[in-house]
Amino acid sequence: MVFDTHTHLDFSGEIDNARRLMASLRRADIDKAFVFAGNHCCTARLLAEVRPYKDSLLPIGSVSPLAARKPSLNQIRVWLESDKIYGLKFYPGYEYFYPSDDVVKPYLALLQKYNKLAIFHSGDTHRSDKSAKLKYSHPLHIDEAAVSFPKLKIVIAHLGFPWIVDTAQVMSKNENVYADCSGLFYDKPSARDYELLKKVFSQFLDFGGPIERVFFGTDWSVADQRSYVRFISSLKLGDKAKKKILYRNIAELVL
Repeated sequence: MVFDTHTHLDFSGEIDNARRLMASLRRADIDKAFVFAGNHCCTARLLAEVRPYKDSLLPIGSVSPLAARKPSLNQIRVWLESDKIYGLKFYPGYEYFYPSDDVVKPYLALLQKYNKLAIFHSGDTHRSDKSAKLKYSHPLHIDEAAVSFPKLKIVIAHLGFPWIVDTAQVMSKNENVYADCSGLFYDKPSARDYELLKKVFSQFLDFGGPIERVFFGTDWSVADQRSYVRFISSLKLGDKAKKKILYRNIAELVL
């Protein structure tokens, strides 16, 4: 079993985006995936797009806390209370706020109340967006949110790459913090990418990163899903650890 905890719908002019994602899942032998709102796809549209594939595509909503137009807290409460969404994705770095800012706290309080995930973009930003500000997406800022909301399940996306050691420290200190390993390469990785990323995982583990709180993720459509499964399978972690990353860790948490 494989669960991709980090995918998006690509609205770059293509149609049938959810169907394209489903085709990619089948090629990669992936059973389920979280699909994130954001990136020009609001939560309402996401829910409509994934509805025909509700057994495989599990929606994660999104909110931009600083935006003038955004879902009301009451609307988000309805989505959470009715299990329409499995959590919320936030985009600090792209939207210039810290995870512990007061403007974010009402959403975190709701997620904690309904036992849903708070997922933060962390680490570097997409190379095409020159307006992003890295200081907001550093994984160390997750620590304050984790302390303020100790029962909230917080996910550091992308392992906070390249600040892997900082991510490991935040996770080892806060038992309510998790991480996904998505977006570490674009498209299909080269042999050099594989070697670099193996070192990244070793560094994460060497500095106390808990393997039982790491989730498999790809960042599709940015990264090729089949290549990502092969990459995780190539790591020298042992079969038990790989199964935890690929499925068991997230399944035990949300399914």
